[in-house]
Amino acid sequence: MTRLPRGDVARPLRQFYEILLLTMNPVPDHSLETTAAAFIVGDLYLDVGQQRVTRAGSDIALPNLSFQLLVALVRAAPNVLSNESLMTQVWPGLVVSPETVNKRVNLLREALGDDSREPRYITGVRSRGYRLIASVSPATEGAPLPNLPTPIPEGSARAADSPIPVVPIEAPQTDAPKSRLPLGRWAALSVLTAGLLIAATLGVRWAARHQVAGAIPAPVAPASTAAAIGALSRTVAVLPFDSISADPADAYLAQGLPEMILNRLSRVSGLSVIARNSSFALATKSIDSREIGRRLNCGYLIGGSVQREADRLRVAVQLVDSAAGTLIWSAHFDRGLHDIFSIEDEIADQLAGALSVRLGELEPKPPPGARSANLEAYLAFLRGRTLLGRGTVAESEAAVPYFERAIALDPNFASAYASLYDARMQAADRRQEDMTLARRRYRHLIDRSLELDPKLGAAYFARAMWGDQPHDASARPTNPLIAAQERDFRQGAALDPSNGRGLAAYAEFLYWILERREEGRSVLKRALWVDPISPSARYVDAVFTLEASGVKASEQKTLQAFELDPNFVPALQRYGAFRWMFDGKLAEAIQIIEHAIALDPNNPWLRYTAVEVYLDLGEVNAARDVAAGTPQSARTTGLLSMHEGDWRRAGLAAYDEASWTSDDDTCKNLLASAAIRDYAFKTRELSRAIAFIKLKYYLGNDPAAHLEVCNFHAVVYLSQLMAAAGQAEQALALRRAASLWLDANAAKYFTGAGHLRARFLLLDGKQDAALSELADAFRSGIYANWWYTIEYDPLWLPLHNDPRFQAIKADVRRYIDAQRGELEALRGNGLVPRRGLPTASR
Repeated sequence: MTRLPRGDVARPLRQFYEILLLTMNPVPDHSLETTAAAFIVGDLYLDVGQQRVTRAGSDIALPNLSFQLLVALVRAAPNVLSNESLMTQVWPGLVVSPETVNKRVNLLREALGDDSREPRYITGVRSRGYRLIASVSPATEGAPLPNLPTPIPEGSARAADSPIPVVPIEAPQTDAPKSRLPLGRWAALSVLTAGLLIAATLGVRWAARHQVAGAIPAPVAPASTAAAIGALSRTVAVLPFDSISADPADAYLAQGLPEMILNRLSRVSGLSVIARNSSFALATKSIDSREIGRRLNCGYLIGGSVQREADRLRVAVQLVDSAAGTLIWSAHFDRGLHDIFSIEDEIADQLAGALSVRLGELEPKPPPGARSANLEAYLAFLRGRTLLGRGTVAESEAAVPYFERAIALDPNFASAYASLYDARMQAADRRQEDMTLARRRYRHLIDRSLELDPKLGAAYFARAMWGDQPHDASARPTNPLIAAQERDFRQGAALDPSNGRGLAAYAEFLYWILERREEGRSVLKRALWVDPISPSARYVDAVFTLEASGVKASEQKTLQAFELDPNFVPALQRYGAFRWMFDGKLAEAIQIIEHAIALDPNNPWLRYTAVEVYLDLGEVNAARDVAAGTPQSARTTGLLSMHEGDWRRAGLAAYDEASWTSDDDTCKNLLASAAIRDYAFKTRELSRAIAFIKLKYYLGNDPAAHLEVCNFHAVVYLSQLMAAAGQAEQALALRRAASLWLDANAAKYFTGAGHLRARFLLLDGKQDAALSELADAFRSGIYANWWYTIEYDPLWLPLHNDPRFQAIKADVRRYIDAQRGELEALRGNGLVPRRGLPTASR
């Protein structure tokens, strides 16, 4: 039994059930080049490691397949590369035609501005293939980390109106997936077992949404002048000050004042400032300055103390060389409380001057524009920000009155509007509300913030993180909504370069939505540098690791987030789901998820996850009890109805539009496709079911061309429906394509692929092989939604009396009984709450 970290876990959660699905990329594995190399190709510069092509310093946007095609031709130059070789290198594991190769070559030529009649780069060799005719020579390998974007100059068009390069994706058979993660938003985990994929990182989509950060940024100089990654000598951390006031209620000043200083210094060009999420979280009382500097990746530390007596404020500040452990500069200030802003300005100015002596002349700071001149408004804002960073439903809602008070006291306080928008959207997201309606309801807040301060980086980050995205097949980088998000992220990164949370969200967006993998990793590297002990950034790193190295490596990185913060709810949910989905440790998974529910009891997605695990344990009453903690949703109704064998109610719940209102419903509504299939077989409404699955799972009119991890499970049921509707040939072709996709993608990401493979074998009439595959899948530890496979799935009904199926069923029940015994032991030790009355195993 894994012992839970002790502590008071209070942060967001929805992520685990999206992350696994979100992290899986339907593009073949070779799409992530690992060999760093760079080439000069005619007038092009090709960086394989960064997956980047430039001409005269300007990026040329290439979809992944076009980029891989170009790399293959470059590596073969000047030799001819046959169509067969191109198929193997660019589409490994997939069956494509020479026409597909020809179309991809034409798309590459179009992107490069190459005319096939008078080619400069690529020429075709009749009946043989293609070759590169441009000169090719090696360039310096390992290009440096790309600079963060430069902010849009004052007086130019607003960020939302500025053009940026976009990445068209038009592959005929391997279209880039619709955005799913982690964001927090982008970036969740739900199931691929028992025939289901388990989506595991809800705002992956943006695993980023788990705690909306909020620096109070102001305009900055171009990021190209910022301190380089790894430059300890130009990196500073501002630590929370000691509060020595008699009244404990004044403790917020010990964080508020250094945060104001941090925000001012973060706008100084040539200086890198560690994000508050890391510098304020590190326990510094028992470690010396050298160790603090090592942990925070910084060469200088700023600390001090604050004492309030009535309306007087006494502040002491020190600047320390962390490597040498020596005091460089110190000062004391004794002013009226109403002078807090002038104190902050003077401290920041003197600190910048002291650092300039060591580092050379630093660029002067622009005047502050993100704070309020009203002290009470600013203090209310700081209190709200403290709550907002926790990321739970309750604390997001508790932050709202503080921001509203700040705005009431100062109607022109831009940062308060941006943070109020964050709080409102975060609360709506955690409650699983319709995010389209939430954006419409609160959009005026972020618009007002940017109207007041067009250079407020936190506002651009907030608008990007909570931005709308298309919910159909147009969800690709060329879509105006996605292009607008990229503009906002770039502007936020330029204006607020120390916002680790915003940078981590930007990294996820680049990685998953735009599929610019190396660029996403580079931005994440920046986030990890400025926010080194942030569990949020480490969590995103764990998500990226899933695709690069598989489940076990990602699981270990998730555990590392606990080392930084044992109270990080997304990591709790993710690890709990791993234990459930891949390790077969259902009782332990309940222990972890129940712990997370205690920390964020109003999060419905976390409770839905617990319902799934309780049903797998045969604890129906416990499942109903935990579901009762939030308003009943169509998704929960459908799941409970399926467990009862009520196909009609389950089918109607799956068709209910209330289950399809958020950004990541395709990743979460995995059992819905099975419910729709069952309902259609009973009612003979086959056409309705086929159309609905194609629409909601983004399969379109050519499902085989749109296979990806969030819709793959639905293809099994869709092929059955198509066959029943008289489309036998199309159903067979879809099943063949799905089998190839499964073979190409299953091994790295999940061990539960056997359940899906068993279904394909059964549909092909291979009963012996199907039963063997099913038995192996359960023995590997994959038990998620086992009851549907064993009791209700129409595919297996004809085999229910087969002795081999009966043996599988008996083995599964024995295992579940043992897991329920472990659950009772955990309850007896007070580690899991008792819910409902005991229920017998199914």
